[in-house]
Amino acid sequence: MASWYLHIFLGIFYSNIVEKKKLKQKLKNDILEIFIPVFNAGNEISIEIAENAYRNMNGTFQLYKKIYPGMFNKEAERELDRLLKDGFLINGEVNKHYFEPTNIESLIKRL
Repeated sequence: MASWYLHIFLGIFYSNIVEKKKLKQKLKNDILEIFIPVFNAGNEISIEIAENAYRNMNGTFQLYKKIYPGMFNKEAERELDRLLKDGFLINGEVNKHYFEPTNIESLIKRL
């Protein structure tokens, strides 16, 4: 009988781990779905479209951090947070990090 309890506990524990991984992947995909079509599609975009995507991505990321604290990789979270806090435009110029969309994409994937 005791082994049943152990198996039930392990099943619930494993289920929680799997669900957390699925949620984490969904959150990263949500951020990537905002970023990739605008910044990594290889097309010319207007500043207005890019700023709108930046605001959506920043808002989504900040909201997920508040709702799911500790969900993301701490180092990647800190780097992305710093990048987003710098802003898309710095003194009227596009932030140089946004000229390297593959770096930002890999940073989001590391979350």
